[in-house]
Amino acid sequence: MYLNRVALITVNLGITCPFWASAFVKAADFEGTIAEVGAIGLPAPVFVAAMTVLVQAGGSISLITRLFAPLGAAVLVIFSLTASFLVHPFWTMPPDAFLPNFAAFTANMGLIGGLIAAAALTSLHKDRQS
Repeated sequence: MYLNRVALITVNLGITCPFWASAFVKAADFEGTIAEVGAIGLPAPVFVAAMTVLVQAGGSISLITRLFAPLGAAVLVIFSLTASFLVHPFWTMPPDAFLPNFAAFTANMGLIGGLIAAAALTSLHKDRQS
């Protein structure tokens, strides 16, 4: 299956939307992002907050522009896995917190599948253009 360039960019804009939108919101309220990281209990909250914005924005830009798309997707996959286990450990939560965290965790797993598919489509598209 072959997608034209506009369709591929549209697919990659869609699959990365949660990341670039989050990067924009986190950058716009960077103090809030630092507080959020601190509330999770991660060390060096300023560094982690900055890296979160850079990873989300950079991975998104990589896929959208098709520049190092597999690497950008891999970075977003690793970020999503890490965030899922750190922020949504539904298996440790009381019953009232179980369902929303289970939903967020499994949604992230679906997003990871989409990122892998988008990277594969992008790579195939580049191969067909050569």
